[in-house]
Parts: sequence; C-alpha cells; structure tokens
Amino acid sequence: MKKTLLIIPGILIFFIFVSFTSCGSRGGIIKGDESSVPRDRKEKSGKINDMEGASGMSDFSSKDPAKKSEERDGSPRYSASLKKSDSRIKRESTPSASGLKAGYVDDNRQYNYFIDFLKKYEVEAPHYPLKIGERIILKVMDSMNKSIPNASVKISGGNRILFSGKSYADGTVMFFPSEHDASLTGYNVQVEYNQDVLNSGFSRNGKRDVDLIMKVKRADVPSVPLDILFILDTTGSMGEEIARLKTTIEIIHLNLTSLSSKPKIRFGMVLYKDKRDAYITKMIPFTESLETFRESLNEVEASGGGDYPEDLQSALYDAVNNMKWNSGGIRLAFIITDASPHLDYGQAYTYKNAAEDSRKQAIKIFSVGTGGLNIAGEYVLRQIAQYTGGKYIFLTYGERGESEGGKPGSVSHHTGANFVTDKLETIIMRFAKVELSYLTSQPIEDGDPYFQATKVDFEEKKDTLKKLFDMAISQLIDYSSIAIADNTTSAVLPITPAVRSKESDLNSEYFTEHLIHSLSTSKKFKMVERKDLQKLLKELEMQMTGLVDQKNASKVGKMMGAEMLIVGNLYQKDKYYEVFVKLLRVETAEIIAVSRARIDISLGL
Repeated sequence: MKKTLLIIPGILIFFIFVSFTSCGSRGGIIKGDESSVPRDRKEKSGKINDMEGASGMSDFSSKDPAKKSEERDGSPRYSASLKKSDSRIKRESTPSASGLKAGYVDDNRQYNYFIDFLKKYEVEAPHYPLKIGERIILKVMDSMNKSIPNASVKISGGNRILFSGKSYADGTVMFFPSEHDASLTGYNVQVEYNQDVLNSGFSRNGKRDVDLIMKVKRADVPSVPLDILFILDTTGSMGEEIARLKTTIEIIHLNLTSLSSKPKIRFGMVLYKDKRDAYITKMIPFTESLETFRESLNEVEASGGGDYPEDLQSALYDAVNNMKWNSGGIRLAFIITDASPHLDYGQAYTYKNAAEDSRKQAIKIFSVGTGGLNIAGEYVLRQIAQYTGGKYIFLTYGERGESEGGKPGSVSHHTGANFVTDKLETIIMRFAKVELSYLTSQPIEDGDPYFQATKVDFEEKKDTLKKLFDMAISQLIDYSSIAIADNTTSAVLPITPAVRSKESDLNSEYFTEHLIHSLSTSKKFKMVERKDLQKLLKELEMQMTGLVDQKNASKVGKMMGAEMLIVGNLYQKDKYYEVFVKLLRVETAEIIAVSRARIDISLGL
C-alpha cells in the first residue's frame, strides 16, 4: 500500500527530539548533527564463505594479539560509534585524557534505528540472523501495578508453544512475532506467579506494549539475589580491561552492597580464549565472597589469541548452561571483548542459541566492545544485547571527542540524569542499580532527554532551527517502537499552546514552517495537504487548547487514511519554549514515541 504524509495546515506545528516512553535510556551527547550511537567504522570486507547458518561469513587474517586496535593494513581502527550519516569517522588518535571510559547505546529504545543498522551491515558482518523485525513487549504487573520478576510466561499460537520463559526484573518479556509463522494474527499468553494464573491474548497487529495485570501482590524479598557474571576475553590485547576490573571490583561490590535494598550479590566469571591457547574456556563459579572472587580475578592474565576472532560461542555455552544462576532474583552478564567471535568452527551451539536461552531464563546480557572492535564484532555484540534486553557498551581510552575544542554547538542533546561517557565500573554499577530499582519503591529516575537549541552568533536563526528539526525527525524515526517504511502515510495535527496568546500562536506557526521544511527532505515521510482538517476537528469536538485525546486523534487519522499521527503541546517558559510532541499509531491509538525540546526565546519571533 502506498503511504503518504498528510500535513494539515493549522495554527501551530513543531516537531522535535524523541524519547521512547517504553524503553530505557540511551547514551550520547549530540553536537550539531552527531548521534550518540557507535560510529560507522571503515572495515575491510573479507570474502564471503559458504557457511551454513551464519550470514556474511568472512575470512579473518592473522594478527598480533597485542594489536587488535589496528586495521589489518596497520592503520588505526575506528572507534565504536555510529553516526546517522553514512560518513566514516576515524577515531582521534591524540588522547586528551587517560583512563578506560565507556559510553553505551540502548538498541531496544532506538529499535527502528537498530533494524536499519542490521540491514546495513548484514552482508559485511558475519552473523546468525535473529529475526527481531517485529517486537511486542509484554509487562507482568501485580495488583498494585508493580513489576513482577521471574513470572512464568507461556505464549502460544496455532496450537503450539512459541515461547516459554521468565519475566525480567521490570516485568517485561519481549516477544518477536517475526520469529514465527507469518499466518498467525493472534496469540494466547498464560502467566503464573505465586499460585495465581492469568490467561489473556494479544494481536500481532495490536499494541506494541501489552500490560498483564495479576490479582496478587508482588512478593517482598528482603535481600534480592543479584548475580553478575563477567564473560571475559583474556587474550593478549585485553590487559588494560582486565587490570581495570581487578582494581575496581571492590568499588563495584561496595557501592551495590551499600544500597538500602541490601542485595545478595554473587560474582562469577567465564574466561575465554581460543583454540590452541592455554584454555578455551575457564569457569569461576558464582560466589558471595568478594575475597574469594578477587583471588580468582587476580590470577587472570592476558595471553594468547593469535588471530583476530576468539571463541566467544564456547564461553556463552558455559555462561548460559553451566553456571549455577539464582532462580528468584536478577541475573546480569557482561561480555567484555575486543574481538569478533569465531563463527567458522561449525559449533552446534551458537551465540544465537545462547541469546534465545538467556531470554527464556531472563538473563540480561550487556555486551562491551573495546579497543576499536570491528563491525563484525559490534554487530554480534549488539544482536546479543538487544535480544536479551541489555545494552551495548563501547569503551574509549581517553580519545578526543568531536565536540572537544572549536566553536560551541547551537544544538545539543541532553539525556537527563543519564550519563554518556563514564568509567566502565560506573556504568556496570548503574545498570545493576537500575535492575534493582524495579523491585523497590524508589526507582531510579533518569530524567527526560531533550534537544536544546541555542542562539549562536556565527549561525543564522533559520539554520539553527533547520538543524534542530532535522535531528528531531531522525530521532523520531529511530525511536519508533515499530519499523517505519519509506513514504509512510502520516498526518500532523496542530500543536496546541498550553496558554493561548498571540505570541504563542505566531511562534507555533513559525516553527511549523521549519518543521515542514525538514520533513520534506526525509525519505520516510511524503507530505500531502488536507484542507478540511478544521471541519473534522469540529465534528469530533476536539478542542484547540489542552491535550488532544488519543482516541479522537486516532479517528481523525483514520478519516484521513493515515497510519501515523503527530500531536503535541507548546509551553512558554521564562527563557525558552518547551515542546512535547507525540507520535501516535492510528490503528491502535497508541503512543509509540515522545519528543521534547527546548528552544531559546531568541530563536522565536
């Protein structure tokens, strides 16, 4: 079906940065047109092998294990950061500070972007396909709307069990209809928790977020079991990462045990190298004793690893199947590596199997790419993290950032209380605290992310606003909880000011012009005018002040033949305008993305 974007003339329109209402935080500071996600790296493509099961399998040349941060031709690798433009960005070679630091991306939050990322590199990067093209997030909650962890969830369709597993700490279970029979249009779900059983159903074409409310209250656990497993590449080039973990494990333990929830923490490790090394894998069992774990960690040394890839798949088999995970708490794993996995060993148990089994057991895997990891490695690590509900973390070594030095940017990306670049141990602690917060009465608040446009002398007002809207539209597309095809049919309703005035009306119309200009350059949207909008709004008694009702807005969208609708509100503060814009899926009247922006007063009329 051909899709078109309907733009409705109205009093006010404006469009800006998007944050996903149902997903976690995304790391990154954007200056100008830059994104926070890992950059595209310039990688040399190996020839394609005819290997069963894996896609894009390429040959890997040998290299010095101490030089995984270099290209095969000796030139430096690019840093693990992906810009939204297709330009290839080289990592700065001159550090402005020392120390192992980390940034991260949440590919479940930027879901649509991640789908595009997988398509873009599916030939270049050796991988096993994980069919995540459609995603529905189920959330199990108790009678007080608190998340329920470790509930037993079974999803069936066509008289078959399609998924059987546990809910994560936040009560969620991700279900991917694209993994199953395309003829199925509906599914049944059964949830069991504390002798309470809930039977329900949901549609393949229905809402992307489905709440499952149990009749019982969530059981209070005085000391939540928290298992943290390090899946650690110990080949020759991993010396700095291993040393860092040795010096910070006590800090990690101290910070987590000092929480008011008093979690029962166990650390464990699966060490791995490659064939012909001292060992392929070595398991360090979970232990509550920090001293015992530290003694084992102190014995770990970086050595071996003659070629670039390592045997991550063997490590994942041990991590998922042979480690004795807790059954009633939180289960987190951190893969730390600077190499892609060997996919040419013909192993029966692959990283795909490990990701599937982890999701069933509610083991959340965070993957950490270090030392200029190539696209083959990043691709696989991001697949694993996204599929299991984790995040992809990329390490830096004190490099200069693109925003360091030079003129200040006119448009910046603010991620609330969420940090973007920090030490690895701080990010590990942060993620563990977030998981624990789901089971307490004091959840961690990241704050709402937003774009901010500021007037600068060297840039004209119209150029600053064009930059802002371009970035906002890109973010809106990226953060959609469903895939947005090119030329998607959408309609824009007037954004209504919270307080009507001549100034707010004029500025809404002014911002609308810039929005339309930016939308006209997006391949995702095709604009078509609708002249009878006011009549439709009047028929539905939709007020032009306050929030537009989602169901009424959806009715307007259906009358126009639109699949997506954009609605929002404008607020005027002392020094800036604040705009909230929602992307609404017409078929389900469901908000699938929310944006927030602050625009300096001087950029208005």
